[in-house]
Amino acid sequence: MPQIYLCTMGANLAPETNFAKAREQIARYGRAHYSRAIYTRPVAMKSDLDFLNALFLLETDLDSDTLKLHFNAIEINLGRDRKDPLSSQKDRPMDIDILGSLTHKDIWQLVPSYLESVIPTLKPMANNLQQQLDFQHD
Repeated sequence: MPQIYLCTMGANLAPETNFAKAREQIARYGRAHYSRAIYTRPVAMKSDLDFLNALFLLETDLDSDTLKLHFNAIEINLGRDRKDPLSSQKDRPMDIDILGSLTHKDIWQLVPSYLESVIPTLKPMANNLQQQLDFQHD
C-alpha cells in the first residue's frame, strides 16, 4: 500500500545544483511534492556556508527503511562521505531525512524549527494527498 512520507532535504555545498540532482533521483522512488526552499544558518555545526533547505512529501510504495537506504545512496552519489563519523558536523552536498509517515498524527511537530516557515506551503497539499489515499483504500 502506498505511503506518504514527510521528508527534509538540505545542502550547503553547491546547494542549487545538488537540489536539482537530488530531486531527479528522488523522482525514481515515487511522486514528490516540494515546499519552497529557503536558506538557513547551519545548526549544530560550525560553517560559514548557509544551507538551502526544504520539506517534501513523497508518495511511494517503499517502506521507510528501504527509502532511507535510497536517500543515503543519493547523498553518497552527490559526494557526501557517510562513512565519516563526523559527517553530520561537516559541510555537505546533500542531507535527506524522513521525518515520518503522514499517518503519524503529530508529524508536523517533527519539522525542525528552521523549516517551520515553509509548512504552510506544503501542509494543504499533504492533507489533500492523505485524503485521496484514504479514499482509494476505503
